[in-house]
Amino acid sequence: MPEKYDIAIDLNLLVVFDAVMAELNVTRAADKLSMTQPAVSKALNRLRRAFNDDLFIKIPSGVKPTPKAIEIWTPVRNGLADIRQVTQPIVFEPATSSTTFTIALNDYIASLFAVPLVQRLSKEAPHINLRFIPSTNIDAPDLLEQSEIDLAIGALSASKPRLQTQTLFTDHYVCGMRKGHPLAKRKLTLDQFVRADHLLITLTGEPTGFVDRILREQGLQRRIALTVNQFALAPAILADSNLIAAINYRSVKHSPFAKSLHLAELPLDHDPIHVRMMWHDRKQRDAAHGWLRLLISEVCSHL
Repeated sequence: MPEKYDIAIDLNLLVVFDAVMAELNVTRAADKLSMTQPAVSKALNRLRRAFNDDLFIKIPSGVKPTPKAIEIWTPVRNGLADIRQVTQPIVFEPATSSTTFTIALNDYIASLFAVPLVQRLSKEAPHINLRFIPSTNIDAPDLLEQSEIDLAIGALSASKPRLQTQTLFTDHYVCGMRKGHPLAKRKLTLDQFVRADHLLITLTGEPTGFVDRILREQGLQRRIALTVNQFALAPAILADSNLIAAINYRSVKHSPFAKSLHLAELPLDHDPIHVRMMWHDRKQRDAAHGWLRLLISEVCSHL
């Protein structure tokens, strides 16, 4: 059965709790809330009595949350976000708004649509601020759950119940290599592909990718000579080496090194890449957020 607490919890106490969890420092949380440090400490003491838990333990850099604090933070943060959405103004004026949006994405996605997006913003919403942060796709659902970001864009699928997605565009993999590569002279076979030296783009740092999973099913293994964590590096490396790589077609097409590369059909059956926009459903009816989603969708429709 769920735990019961005898002390009614003031909503303002949860706002304090959320700020301390975000900052992990009572002084910084007090500054963020425009409160005094003693007032924040008093609020935390009331919360400790309410939850019958220390919630935060002092450490040299600030405070460390207890398991109970970690457990309740997501529902508290979600609830506060829902309340703010209900009480915020419904009208959103792009031309005058100075809202800041935080978007998690990788350099491949950013290279495709950042320029046309900024061009649209400069005309339609010159005071809107965008903050791009790196994403491995794996961390995106948690960042959305914790309200750390407004949107995530990538090869994403909704792994949590309150996450929404919209497909922006599709892509496919090709095998990239320099134009003078020995394998560029004829149709690439699976045997040639496996015996070549490979470059792997891995955002998470994992030493294998989807190609290796497919090869293992066929009892095959390739040599990965180099791994990088940025899509933009791959075309430059391929253009000046004997490495080959399974790479997103669009990342090569828009690269300054495109003319130096030969693109072969990947000798493996693989699924297309569905690039999706993901957001938490607490933002579903947010006017500013809806405007941004529509703008991004329109920009990506012309890629």
